[in-house]
Amino acid sequence: MFQHVLLCTHGTQGAKKAEAFVFGQLKENPDLQVSLLTVLDQDWQGMTGDDWLNSSKTHAKFLDHVEEQVSLEIKEEWQRIRATHPAASKARFIQRTGPVAETIAGVAKEIGCDLIAMGRYHKPKGFLRGHEGKSLKDTLKNKRLHPLLPCPLIIVP
Repeated sequence: MFQHVLLCTHGTQGAKKAEAFVFGQLKENPDLQVSLLTVLDQDWQGMTGDDWLNSSKTHAKFLDHVEEQVSLEIKEEWQRIRATHPAASKARFIQRTGPVAETIAGVAKEIGCDLIAMGRYHKPKGFLRGHEGKSLKDTLKNKRLHPLLPCPLIIVP
């Protein structure tokens, strides 16, 4: 059936369900290749405010710091995945920064996967960063993603 799955994950409950689904498939199909993608949405780079009036050097230094911190959070999330799903030790882990839909489609084309899997994304009311359910991803618009897809997409409920 499918030979190579691109699993898109970002730490939400829906993403965790997709992880469980995909890594569960390895029990039945041990030859299935899994690549795991975490996209850091590039929109955060456009942050502005009074503190940027200091200098462009200060702005660039801060943006580098933020990207480094978020990259550390992504690596921690990947450690959680490896600890939760031993089959993830065989997976390829990929981190990219860019527009979410375009990055998912571009990586899918680049690695030649034949299925993209992701969980349903729902940000709960009263969502605050740092609380249960935190996420590394902004809302993904289906109308933007679907025309770009090079292969089928499964959204794990």
